[in-house]
Amino acid sequence: MEFNVPQFIDIEDKLFGQFTFVQSVYLVGGASMTYVIWQLIPGFLSILKIPVAGLILALALALAFYPKDKYGKPFIGLMEAAFQFYFVRTKLYTWKRIPKKKVSQKKGEQKRSILSVTLPNISESNLKSLSWGLDVNQEVS
Repeated sequence: MEFNVPQFIDIEDKLFGQFTFVQSVYLVGGASMTYVIWQLIPGFLSILKIPVAGLILALALALAFYPKDKYGKPFIGLMEAAFQFYFVRTKLYTWKRIPKKKVSQKKGEQKRSILSVTLPNISESNLKSLSWGLDVNQEVS
């Protein structure tokens, strides 16, 4: 028995011309918010109208047309992740560089190292068996 397997199930349907439903919602929402901001800002603050309207339109265009294949998620997902990173979640810093203190040396004085290395006593036959096991890739007990 043969079944038809649906193809291209991850592609959204085009509902309004060349736009999907989500894209059209973002575009209409951005245009309406721009219109409301344009009408609400009074005349003496009209210098703010263009930057605020441009910012809202740019955000609406990015939400509607930003390619999801670029980062593997849509732009709204990137905005959500950025908002959570900067404002919601606590950050865990696991490494903090501590600057080294400089030790001044007087002229003629040498710095002594107090490092002591303890080497285990290994007999020659034991050392040979270890090196043979490493050369042959055997497990040495």
